[in-house]
Amino acid sequence: MSARAMVSLLILSASASASEPPPIEHNPFSRPPTEVRVRDGQSEMPRPTTELVLTATMVSSAERLAHIDGRVVREGEQIYGYQLLRIYEDRAIFERNGSTETVYVKPERDENDEPETRR
Repeated sequence: MSARAMVSLLILSASASASEPPPIEHNPFSRPPTEVRVRDGQSEMPRPTTELVLTATMVSSAERLAHIDGRVVREGEQIYGYQLLRIYEDRAIFERNGSTETVYVKPERDENDEPETRR
């Protein structure tokens, strides 16, 4: 490599390392928004792109709770426009626009969990 090419390469690499990296426009580690304003002034939570994921329920004589998409929800509360009607040990019943939907518990998988095997 010629001396002139070497000097040009050094100048280019020095100027590239001295420049600032582009700014990050959003925090990639932040949680998604829990509420979004729509045009008519009503607030509504964004609907997940996938189905509602019910990972756990807690049923006692005092209270019934459901763990849905990382949130704890009580009977009667709303999530993604669905009203939680009833919580059972293995499922939850939701209502939206006059129709009901049953979602069954889908436990979270851990990397230490053994894979399911069919017999």
